[in-house]
Amino acid sequence: MNLFLNLIIFYSDRIIRSGLISSYTMIAAAIFLWITFVIFGIIARRFEFVLKKKTQWQFILAAPSGIIVYAILKFYSSVIYGKVKMAGIIEIIAYSLFFLSGVFSFIGALRFRKVISPRKEVEHES
Repeated sequence: MNLFLNLIIFYSDRIIRSGLISSYTMIAAAIFLWITFVIFGIIARRFEFVLKKKTQWQFILAAPSGIIVYAILKFYSSVIYGKVKMAGIIEIIAYSLFFLSGVFSFIGALRFRKVISPRKEVEHES
């Protein structure tokens, strides 16, 4: 038991640093995901301009806003406070916004898919 405690105390600084590195990686991944959805919204806007069909690109651009709020809250928790894990209420808010943003982005992608997918005409025999 004493050996185990010595190992934990000896490696605790390294464990905390590796946790902060994973937090920084999560922040970068959330920002890249948000940028991807913004580019997707810009593409939908251009499709609306070319096809003259409503693509609801505004919804596609607004939907991933929860992802960037999650990244900001994670940054606040990791960099400002230096904690590996977010505090209770901040964690609930961040993950809820991230989840809702994912759901809304999925709905926006499905709506966009309906607009750009070719419609199959059913031929009736006469």
